[in-house]
Amino acid sequence: MLAWLRTRRSVRTFRAEPIDREVLERVMQAATTAPSNTNRQPWRFAVVTSASQRRAIATAVRERAEEMKAIIRRGHHAEDFGNYGDFFHEPLESAAAIVVPQYREYPDLIANLLESGGANPRDFHTASAMQAELCSTSAACMALLLQAHAEGLGACWMAGPMIGKDRISALLDLREPWRMVGAIALGWPAEAPQVQPRKGLDRVVTWFEDAPGEDTP
Repeated sequence: MLAWLRTRRSVRTFRAEPIDREVLERVMQAATTAPSNTNRQPWRFAVVTSASQRRAIATAVRERAEEMKAIIRRGHHAEDFGNYGDFFHEPLESAAAIVVPQYREYPDLIANLLESGGANPRDFHTASAMQAELCSTSAACMALLLQAHAEGLGACWMAGPMIGKDRISALLDLREPWRMVGAIALGWPAEAPQVQPRKGLDRVVTWFEDAPGEDTP
């Protein structure tokens, strides 16, 4: 399993081949297996295979990126931005499907119970402090990416399309309380991305263990 996980990559260029509906359904079913706070399953997904709508989404992001690039060019950081904005729309332009994940927040039940007992909920850390619904939807997106990989698809979960959020929301009729969580480009890969370095466990994990010889309860 670990060896297979290490073969997953973010793929940004795709072949001009459609994805069968049955494959997309399995990918989306995988997303719904993710854990969620009190099993609320606070997610929803727009799956866009229509060529005209995919073009409209990519255009919305590209035009917004070009607008941002023109503004940045007037400052002192044009080189820093460079062609970075192209990454916001290029994967969308060749993707056979674009998935737009969304989540909604729910009332904080524990906070409400504390308040009914006369306490100030702000004096306590409850699930809302960790944005539980966003975390759950992020887990669903990871399950989606893994199933896509298992199907032989390439995928790239992107934050860049958020710059076109207003136009994308209008195109797909995304309304409150639903909130967009970037976009996922899906397609049959036209590239084999290189292995990207990963931080070692010594940099990201802190172990809290019993000292040798220390009694454990």
